[in-house]
Amino acid sequence: MNHRVSFYIIAAVVVLTALCGGSKTRQPGVGENERKADYLYLEALRAKALGNTDATYDLLERAHELNPRDVEIGAELAAYVLSLSRGDSAEVVRGVKMWRDYLDLNPKDYISGVHYALLNERIGDRDESMRMWTALHNYFPEKEELTFKYADELASTGDSALVSRALEVYDSIEAIDGKSIALSSKKIQMFYQASDTAAILGETKSLLGSSPDNVDFNVFAGDVFALFENRDSALAYYNHACEIDPSNGLAYYSRANFYNSIGDSVGYDREVFTALKQESLDVNTKLAIMKGYIEEMYSDSTEQPRIRQLFEVLIDQHPHEHDIHDMYARYLIVNGDYASAAEHTELALDIEPDDPQGWQMLVSLYLQIEDYARAEQAAERALRYFPADAEIHLMLGGIYAQTDRSREARAQYDKAIDEGDSGNVEFLSRAYCAIGDNHYIDGDKDSAFVYYERAILYNPQNYTALNNCAYYLACEGRDLDKAMELVNEVLKVRNDEPTSMDTYAWVLFKKKDYPAAKDAIDLTLELTQEPSSDVYEHAGDIYFMNGDPDKAVKFWEQALELDPGNDLLKRKVKHKTYFYK
Repeated sequence: MNHRVSFYIIAAVVVLTALCGGSKTRQPGVGENERKADYLYLEALRAKALGNTDATYDLLERAHELNPRDVEIGAELAAYVLSLSRGDSAEVVRGVKMWRDYLDLNPKDYISGVHYALLNERIGDRDESMRMWTALHNYFPEKEELTFKYADELASTGDSALVSRALEVYDSIEAIDGKSIALSSKKIQMFYQASDTAAILGETKSLLGSSPDNVDFNVFAGDVFALFENRDSALAYYNHACEIDPSNGLAYYSRANFYNSIGDSVGYDREVFTALKQESLDVNTKLAIMKGYIEEMYSDSTEQPRIRQLFEVLIDQHPHEHDIHDMYARYLIVNGDYASAAEHTELALDIEPDDPQGWQMLVSLYLQIEDYARAEQAAERALRYFPADAEIHLMLGGIYAQTDRSREARAQYDKAIDEGDSGNVEFLSRAYCAIGDNHYIDGDKDSAFVYYERAILYNPQNYTALNNCAYYLACEGRDLDKAMELVNEVLKVRNDEPTSMDTYAWVLFKKKDYPAAKDAIDLTLELTQEPSSDVYEHAGDIYFMNGDPDKAVKFWEQALELDPGNDLLKRKVKHKTYFYK
């Protein structure tokens, strides 16, 4: 027996146990075995009340052996047999039989019968399940939810006679409740399986005939006719729905989907915009529409202003909806507008601050635009709501490190590790890499390399740790073969990333492979939109060693403009030569 079946058995058994947990009323004149069985049954109930499962099961087994004809004992025992079967098919069969025996004598036990029918469905005994649904329907014809279930089960058999019976049952419900989309949908599904297009369209027209000016019925009819590519009729029904209620956003959206299905992007765009403007449409539906619209239109760059305009319309209508601001922020992130994304993430968090991922996203956005003051404020605010958020502690440590507060940074890194999941090796690797960076900046270089090695041990695909370890090994002139091995691992996946290429160039330079270093630094400059002072200085050093001092000086001058307090750069520029540190 698979785990899914076991779960459903246990769920059903809980109900059975609750139903069968009462005391028994005995008739006088019973035999010795029956009296013993009664006594054991009462003792079993006491054990059950005390939570002693093993004793309960043993007492029920003995009671059932003494009086196997007692269906109440059998039903109580069945609950334990099924829950303890653990995949033993023989035990499942025994438990189901006990339950059936109980229901045969207690056919009007509605709740127990429903769960018994569901149990048989889930263990694959469709015949027994159908027998039970039929019996329940006959005993409880007034229960509409049961009638629906009974008809659904008949329809699912595929047997033409039973399918016809299902149709009769649906019609009987309809005769009482009237036409509805739910009922028509069920009948249309049956006709569809029988490939009876005429019956499908007939049922659709019958639904419409019952209420020609019902907006939902017209939209439903449009969907059905669109499915069969009867475009003129489909559009006529969508148009009529919009005419009946010009403020019905769902009608406009259905018409929008129709236009989209026939490749009319102009019509689709127009109808989506109209739908989203309707106040009658609930926020969740509008978000779903917006999501679909973005997926359809995102690849067309000319549609980006339109998408932003639609978001502004939604925000004007619902300025205090967290999910709208959040979706807009994520859309802006994909489009690289990090400042605007941060603005809308702030608004979303003002509305619903109980959003740890939102806070992490906000801090990351401020770091992306290098607004360290706001990043720090956001991280500190986040920790007021989520003081044990390891990711925020790690981010705040990075902010402190970036703003030359290494002691505070290290305290946050330590908190991150303390609060983090000890089994999350990816997170721990990132934390140890950050600690390694912190130690190196503080001049504790031996400790830095210990932490880099730990970071790589936890996650050999931590390319930041691999890159930083390789770079600082090169800076120190230590174990350059290992540095080359590390950076080569990085370049397998990041060969178009300028930081990794700069590290590669610098390792080559330190290994005195100056021509290869020049090729690597040229590629670094080509890949970098705004090279840092370090990159320009590396380029100058590498060009000098390749016999081009004039170009080297130009690079050093560019580096000095970005780092005017660098004394070594000043000396290189002044004397137009390379100086070893």
